[in-house]
Amino acid sequence: MRSPLVRPALLAFSLSISFACLSAQTFQVPPITFDGAPAYSQTDLLKVIGLTPGSTSTQEGLQAAAQHLGDTGLFTDINFASNEKGLVFTLKPMPDSNLLPASYANFVWWSSEQMNSALKTTVPLYTGVVPLSGNLQDSIIAALKSMLATKGVATPNIVAVRISAQAGATPSSISFKIESPQIRVHSIALAHVSPLLQPQLDKVVKEHIGKPFDEATTTADISSQVIEVYRNDGYLDATVLDVTHATPKATPAGIDIDLTANVHEGEPYHVSQLTWEGSEVMTADLFNKQAKLKPEDLASQAALKQSLAILAHAYYIKGFQDARVQAPATLDAAAHQVAYTIHVVPGPQYRIKIIKTIGLSEDQRKQFASAWHMNPGDFYDITYLTEFLHNNSALQSFAGYSATYDAIADPDTHLVDLTIIFAKGGVLN
Repeated sequence: MRSPLVRPALLAFSLSISFACLSAQTFQVPPITFDGAPAYSQTDLLKVIGLTPGSTSTQEGLQAAAQHLGDTGLFTDINFASNEKGLVFTLKPMPDSNLLPASYANFVWWSSEQMNSALKTTVPLYTGVVPLSGNLQDSIIAALKSMLATKGVATPNIVAVRISAQAGATPSSISFKIESPQIRVHSIALAHVSPLLQPQLDKVVKEHIGKPFDEATTTADISSQVIEVYRNDGYLDATVLDVTHATPKATPAGIDIDLTANVHEGEPYHVSQLTWEGSEVMTADLFNKQAKLKPEDLASQAALKQSLAILAHAYYIKGFQDARVQAPATLDAAAHQVAYTIHVVPGPQYRIKIIKTIGLSEDQRKQFASAWHMNPGDFYDITYLTEFLHNNSALQSFAGYSATYDAIADPDTHLVDLTIIFAKGGVLN
């Protein structure tokens, strides 16, 4: 991103004419106004430039004041000039694409609302968003350190991290995080839970004890894992009402927090019906025999997923690699029963066009060819590929090798070019 443009072209001579100069290089600062950036208060903008109307300054000092605005990273263009009203800064704000919402990962003494309110008071030009470059992030970190000092955290290490939905994606926010002292989960109390489910819930609790706390992920992970335990036991109405924490406690090893999750269990559901009408790929009778979930069973989400995976696998081995298996639920809350009607959107059917292997010796290629049974013209079955790489005990010469693959499908011909790349190191999977 280019540096902000600071343009003082109209300043030097107009100041010498318009204002009472103390010398050729020194002048009395006139009234100052800012145009073009209504999101920022005139008071905050004055704080950033560091000039006070009525004080004395120089052209170099004025240039430096304008540069202070540019250094924040909030503006792409800064122009200043004098007129009959005084000194006017014309600002062009940074595009929204270069500003990201700020979040606070583990400042466990304050809520997000309290954090934003405090920072808007102490950091000039902070509005809840942060530029990708510039020194506003440094100003925020300095303010955060001052806030932590009031809680007895004297020398924290705080970093600003760009957060993306997935690796390589465009950042969606900037998260400020205390790296040290470490903020850790000390305990988790699950309130209002059934004793019969306690052993499974204890596993969830144990997984998080001693782990770093993150406001955006820790509470969400705990909630989703607790709900998964209940869903797998038929409690389809179960919810985690909230996850709260007590006052953080400082220890020699870090900052400990004790969490409480309030759970609403509801009643367990049973399956009234699980309906698959059948298709050429898998008949209804065959599915019913293999399904892990049956009528009258507890409505276990794990068993439902296993049942749907059986149907998905049947479609995959026939080349329907884009097949989507759907099972919307119809709940009878009064009777605590649920009915599932299964639908499959198969998509196109793919076949193998060509198979290439890379990284093998001649002997290894021969061994691969003798063991491999998905050839040009056959349906492309990704499950066969992954199972072949996983179940490779018969391929003795592949010991100590790992593999990746690249499958390029032609959307018009529905043919797949499959390339398997072998490399020394690791295991096939």
